[in-house]
Amino acid sequence: MILQKTKFRTGAPEDRIAILALQRRAFGREAEAELVDQLIEGPVETISMVAELDGMIVGHVLLSRLDGPDKSLALAPLCVDPQWRDFLIGTELTNRAIDRARQDGWHAVFVLGDPVYYGRFGFKSDLASHVETPWPGPAFQALELVPDAVAKYRGAVRYPQEFEAV
Repeated sequence: MILQKTKFRTGAPEDRIAILALQRRAFGREAEAELVDQLIEGPVETISMVAELDGMIVGHVLLSRLDGPDKSLALAPLCVDPQWRDFLIGTELTNRAIDRARQDGWHAVFVLGDPVYYGRFGFKSDLASHVETPWPGPAFQALELVPDAVAKYRGAVRYPQEFEAV
């Protein structure tokens, strides 16, 4: 029932304060809020999506352009208000962000996270294993939105410099 009452939409400038407050609640620190603020306000191309329930922002996901395979994005951070974590809001936000990236013509999405959680969206560690990254291993995963967007790529991915502070 909660998921059906939740509105999923593109983040708007007037959501900024609520998104940053949510980041602080969800992560219990300032780093992710600062990252999101810098990325949304900066020159890096982003997709920002929110989950809104009864006028309150309860979830947020950000995708940011990466240097690497053509038209690739980083999914980070994803957060849901701690009071609403058991209602599949993060799952729906992730699905909608991936759909939006596909509709907007992006070719691939990378994530650093739990392979079990992100595996259900189609992310694969094996697909990203040949990509040079500061975070090698099973937590670094890729999802192709266009066939062979990652499989045929050889080289590194570089996250926007704003990620260095996290």
